[in-house]
Amino acid sequence: MQLNRLLQSVINVAQGEFPQGVFTPPRRIPPPGEAPAVFEHLRALQALADRYGDRAAGTRGYEAAAQYVEQQLAAAGCRSTRQHFSFKDSGRTIETFNILAETDAGRADHVVMIGGHLDGVPGAPAINDNGSGVAAVLEAAKALGGRTDLVNRVRFAFWGAEEFSKSYGSRHYVKDLAKNSKEELSRIAAYLNFDMIASPNPIFAVYDARDSDTDNDITPGSTRIMDLLTGYFDSRNLPWTTTDWDYDSDQVAFVKRGVAAGGLYTGDDEKKSNSEARLFGGAAKQPCDPNYHDVGDDIRNVDIPTLRLMTDAIIDVTTRLAEDPRIR
Repeated sequence: MQLNRLLQSVINVAQGEFPQGVFTPPRRIPPPGEAPAVFEHLRALQALADRYGDRAAGTRGYEAAAQYVEQQLAAAGCRSTRQHFSFKDSGRTIETFNILAETDAGRADHVVMIGGHLDGVPGAPAINDNGSGVAAVLEAAKALGGRTDLVNRVRFAFWGAEEFSKSYGSRHYVKDLAKNSKEELSRIAAYLNFDMIASPNPIFAVYDARDSDTDNDITPGSTRIMDLLTGYFDSRNLPWTTTDWDYDSDQVAFVKRGVAAGGLYTGDDEKKSNSEARLFGGAAKQPCDPNYHDVGDDIRNVDIPTLRLMTDAIIDVTTRLAEDPRIR
């Protein structure tokens, strides 16, 4: 009986069906030099997870990951700073920080900001959530950090403590600006968020700036960001869908302060619908990421073609915004 079930599982996989909890195909890890550059950041984050266990906020693993990010930013020509903060969780105080860097070129009063959270949940390598977003933002920094002809400045953010109920890192950053430097806050023309962009059973989702049922007002300029992102896919004859405007991540703090926002997302533990499977391929009625917030969210838990595609979209759209004198 057990052999028959195993045989049926193999047949299902061959037919593109992946029964949850029964069988998932192993993903080959490409050797160095064979994978795209963005994947090498995930390889580095996996090595840190192997050593420290995770990179949860306030841990040695988070510190090690932060040092890696800072080294990569320096190599890209971007000076970085840490913004320290603390928060309470379950009766204990956790001290951590955000990492911020920006280009030298571009108008300081027109800042295009992109980011993703650097922390992960305790006990997990956190490679898709959100090593994937971190890796893509680092590649954008490499692409733009050395440019001297940008019209608008680009700021890169790596948030701490997103994996808590209030996304403390981005919330602290925006709240601090609103309290102590409203002028600096007003200079942020756009914020783009990237959280989980290499799911193994992916959808290609854009934050829906035309959502008619939201808890947060859609800020002016957000539809243009959405159109740039969807335009990237349209120009390549690729499908896309939308995710809720109120998607719970680091863009929320910016939206609440009236900053134009957008972002990309490839799915967490929600199940892919039949229509999404027809549109994007993959397994219907199975999670986009079966290892969401789990120890299995390791370097094998990413779809490399999706990671490459999303990274290219991020660089393309960020560059367009950085070069646009009509951003406001």
